[in-house]
Formats: sequence, C-alpha cells, structure tokens
Amino acid sequence: MEARGVDALIYRPAKSQATSAIIIAAGISELGCYHPRLVAFSRFLADRGLLVITPDIQEFREFRISAEPIGQMLFWCNNTKSLEGGEEIKKVGLAGISFSATLALMAAARPEAHDKVAFVAGIGPYYSLIRCTREWFAAGSPAAANSNYPTRFYAKWIVMLSALDMLEAPADRLFLQSVLEDLLLQKRVPPAGSDLTRQGLRWYRLATMPEGKEDMELSQKIEEYLVARIYPQLDPKEALDALRSPIFLIHGAYDDLIPPRESIEIHRRINHSYLLLTPFLTHTHPTDTALSLKQKARALLDTLIFCFQFARAIR
Repeated sequence: MEARGVDALIYRPAKSQATSAIIIAAGISELGCYHPRLVAFSRFLADRGLLVITPDIQEFREFRISAEPIGQMLFWCNNTKSLEGGEEIKKVGLAGISFSATLALMAAARPEAHDKVAFVAGIGPYYSLIRCTREWFAAGSPAAANSNYPTRFYAKWIVMLSALDMLEAPADRLFLQSVLEDLLLQKRVPPAGSDLTRQGLRWYRLATMPEGKEDMELSQKIEEYLVARIYPQLDPKEALDALRSPIFLIHGAYDDLIPPRESIEIHRRINHSYLLLTPFLTHTHPTDTALSLKQKARALLDTLIFCFQFARAIR
C-alpha cells in the first residue's frame, strides 16, 4: 500500500473486523517487510483478528542505520484508523525486530504517541549501541574461527557502511561500499585492487579479517565518527523514561548478535515491562543448542505466561 510516499504491507483479518492493530518494523535486511518469516508471522496475527502493518523501510533494505524510520512508524500509527479495515480499531501497538525494536520503543516515547500507542513489543533490541559496537569489532576466540564469518560481523559491516564518508578517496568509498554489501548479502568478495589507497586497504582488511583478528585503532576511529554524527539520535536511554504503555521484550538466550544483557537492562529501566529470555532462539533464529527436558519445560511455561500477558494487552 502507498500513502504519501510511505509504503507498507497490510494484513487484514478475513473473517472479522479488527479492533486492534500492530505496526511491525523489520530488522535491517535487504528483504525488509518482504522477509518470508515476517510475512508468515504477520499472516498468523491477521488470522487471529489483528490488523497488521509492516512498513517498507528503505533505509533498512539498504543496510543504513538511521532514526528516520521512527517517523514512518508514527505515520502508520497516526493513520491506522483511516485504512480499509481500520475503522473499528481501538488499540494500536508498535513492534520491531533487532535494531528496529529499539526504534519502536523510541517512537512510543514521543509525546505525539503517548495517547495512541497501547503497547510496544521488541525482539532482540539494543540498549547501548556503543557497547554493542565495541563487541562487534573486537577479536573473538581464534579457537572458534572457521571458514565462515561470525554472526556479529553482520552488524560490524552495517556500522562500517554508515561511516564510509571517513574514507578520503571517492574510489575507495565506492569499492568498500560494494565489498560491504557483498559481505552482507553473502556474495563472493572481490580481492583488494592495486588502486586502493593505504586507508582503503586498511578498511578492506578490517571488513574481511577473520574471527581472531582486530584493528582496535581503526575501530575506535569509526566509533568516534558515529558517536559524533549518528549514535546520539539512536540512544534510547532518555526515551525509556518517557514510555507509558506496557512493554513486551523477547530476547534469545543464545543471541549471537545483540546479547540478552541489552534487553535485561531495558527491562530494569521500565517498571511496566515484561521480559521473555528464551533458550529457543539465537538472535531471531531457532537455536541448535541442545536443551534438557527440564529446560524445555521451563522455557515453554515462561513463553505461555508471556504470551498470555501480551494477549491481554492487545485486546
């Protein structure tokens, strides 16, 4: 659906008139709202009577971190009742996945959203982007290294894309953008050409270095660049104090991209929040970690209690 240049996929209940709506922002991925898992989940919610809106956020599909999607979330929040099938909507909630989960919290904290957002849900949000960035760039255990890049490098490459203006040579910027996008899309990366400057070659090495290596000096310069330009707009700490609606947080106990510690800290900051730490997930994917029967039973009970609390909030 298109409205004032803002796009979204809309899922409506087939057999009833929705009285609750949820706006779900995808994580940073080239597929965005068209990701098969998000499409399936949105259809599942619509089948249970919800009006579901999944904004097509171009910044995320281009691997760009920005606070701009907050405005898109609020746009759909303000216009939900004017949509076909939204005439009877009484509750509107915001939700996000990974990076967008924190942006959903920040959107709900805006003064114009206080009387409109009835609940917020986030899967795998961050609390401190600076702390996460340092871990994404840090060397891991050489013993864990293999032919594949670790999951956390996905975030490192996105951060590097956001700082490409640090490169002085336009040719370096163009080549490194292509390299980083190929890495994010799991494509074969071209070798470093002889026309790369010394600065460009160092960036190439940082992007492609194995698990057990790091370049702390360059990583710190990238961090400082983003702290001065982008990160302040993406810091949720002040926004958390302004939240009024119930908050529901889900985080994989084995999250290998954003540690569960991040959701735990958000939960501690908000009195009216509910947290589910589940051993069934890594970041947003099922875990392959073996669980005992006792662990599975406990996790299932926790999930049922959490879902019951969430169901009460959206109805």
